[in-house]
Amino acid sequence: MKRLHLALLLLPTPDLLADTRDDALKLPNVVISANRQVQARNDSSAANTVFTRDDIDRLQPTRLTDLLSHVPGVQIAPTGGRGSLPGIYIRGTKSAQSLVLVDGQRIANSTSGDSGLQYLNVDQIERVEVLRGSRSVIYGSDAIGGVIQVFTR
Repeated sequence: MKRLHLALLLLPTPDLLADTRDDALKLPNVVISANRQVQARNDSSAANTVFTRDDIDRLQPTRLTDLLSHVPGVQIAPTGGRGSLPGIYIRGTKSAQSLVLVDGQRIANSTSGDSGLQYLNVDQIERVEVLRGSRSVIYGSDAIGGVIQVFTR
C-alpha cells in the first residue's frame, strides 16, 4: 500500500506543466527612475516600491500617507495634535532626511522638512515610487533616508 502511494506521488501532475504555455499572461515591466534614468524595475539596485494607477485603484487609499503605509521600511506617524503634519520615516530617518518630489519638484519645507503629502489628492496621482536607502549621491543631501516620487496625471 505504501508503494502505491509513493508511485502516485512520483507521477507528474498537469499543474506543473500549466506555466509552459505560450499564451500565458505576460506582465509588463514597471519602469522606475531610481537613478534618474528610466530603467526596468528589476535592473535597479535600489530597494524600491512602485504603486501604479491600478494599484492605487485596487487599494483605494483616502490619502497618500495611507498608500505609503503599505511600503516596507516606511512609517507614518502624527507629529502633533489634530491637523498636524504627519512624520514620514524611511528606514528610521526623520522627515527632513527623506526627499519628497512631485513631478520632479521638491515639495518639503526647508526648515522643518515636512512635505505636506496629506494635501495631495489621490485621484490626481498616476504613479508613486518609493526608493529606500541613501540616494544622496543622485538626489542631494536631503535623500539620506530615501526618496518618495509622486507622478501626477
